[in-house]
Amino acid sequence: MEHPPSARVIALDNLRVVAMLLGLVIHGVLPYTASGLVGFPVRDTSRHILADAAFLGIHDFRMQLFFLLAGFAGTALAARRGVGEFVRNRVMRIGLPMAVAVLLIGPLMHLLFAWHAADRGQTWNPDHAGGWVGPNFHLWFLYYLLLVCLPLVGVLACRRFIPEGVVTAFDTTVRRVAVSWWKLPLLSLLTVPILWDMKAWLVDTPTTWIPSLAVYLYYLGFFLTGAVLYRHRDLLPTIGKRWPIQLGVANVAILPLMLWMTITGNWWQRELPSPAPTWLLAWKAVAITLDTLYTWLCVAGLIGLFQRYFATQPAWSKYLSGASYWCYLAGFPIQAALQVWFSRVGLPGVTEFFLVNALTFLVLLVLYELCVRRTWIGWVLNGKRVGVERLPAPRPAGTGFPQPKVRPQPAVVPTAGERAKPRVDNQQAPRPVRRTPEIRLDPARPQPKTRGTGA
Repeated sequence: MEHPPSARVIALDNLRVVAMLLGLVIHGVLPYTASGLVGFPVRDTSRHILADAAFLGIHDFRMQLFFLLAGFAGTALAARRGVGEFVRNRVMRIGLPMAVAVLLIGPLMHLLFAWHAADRGQTWNPDHAGGWVGPNFHLWFLYYLLLVCLPLVGVLACRRFIPEGVVTAFDTTVRRVAVSWWKLPLLSLLTVPILWDMKAWLVDTPTTWIPSLAVYLYYLGFFLTGAVLYRHRDLLPTIGKRWPIQLGVANVAILPLMLWMTITGNWWQRELPSPAPTWLLAWKAVAITLDTLYTWLCVAGLIGLFQRYFATQPAWSKYLSGASYWCYLAGFPIQAALQVWFSRVGLPGVTEFFLVNALTFLVLLVLYELCVRRTWIGWVLNGKRVGVERLPAPRPAGTGFPQPKVRPQPAVVPTAGERAKPRVDNQQAPRPVRRTPEIRLDPARPQPKTRGTGA
């Protein structure tokens, strides 16, 4: 069923912008990580474990949140315009940008990293990052975003053949789970088996055209959760109803313990011989459970937070909404180039981080305003020309449109003095003539000189 835009949908759109722009933050801290869990070709001399905490803390909810919001928005689009329009929209807004980015951004990143490696006396092998042409670096999410749409298209195309009893039982179960207090622990436990075979006890970053089944199932779960959430969107306020508790428990209690267990567990896994001892497997199970619980608590808490405080969309928010997709696609090469240049300067890591991100964001916004916003690139990325408002066409007379009602004016009753005056029809009272006072000059005084024509 169609529905008009509401404050909750605007809040989710604002949350999508934040999730997209947080990609610049996690890409910005990569050169300064010190744990060894995150591999990145650019390594700065200034490194700190807090960079790992920032990366892992954002990495564990950002892309998951984005896939959930993509499932919500994609199902809304299919409900409004049909499955065919949904497929066309995904091909234009995801498939076409991915093809262009794979051919341009991917090779550019490889050349940049090869030059940086040669400057340090090393060699760069493109095969380690998926080859010259592939969904590598940050472009993998476009590839998997297309793949997770396939099951949704199949369900929507065959929805008429699904028995009514199955649909009713499914909806009843979803609504019962959605209002329960144990929904987030349940989702966390269902996610643990998918993460068990990941290399670093975290969700892997794919780099090849051959899909990873575990990564695909992981993000498919968040995408379909968003699709189901749209079907029961009246329950959306209950998802993040206790957002202060959810975000507080996730970031104060779970995140530090999860980071400590994940980082130390990976160090022990490298040193201990295979097969891993039983105590390390138990350690891994607890770390992964904390990781998945942190993810779902952050996703639900941020949805509730944005519904509470960010349910409006001012002009600057609309501008960033149109620019966020472009910033994520084109931001990583600019960041990497600045990181390579600043690695020679030797500034403190915090200073370099803020300078790189500020300059990257400034360059991206300037390029968006001059080269993207009102061009065909902006039309492909955003589906319309962002910032161009179309006024509604005037209603033609006599076409059945309701005309505005005219209120009858009350009758004016003349007073006794007005009735005594003679009535003048179709005439207006003469305006009083304004006379200029006459100025008399004293002949004994010299007369002031006036500018004339020289006559």
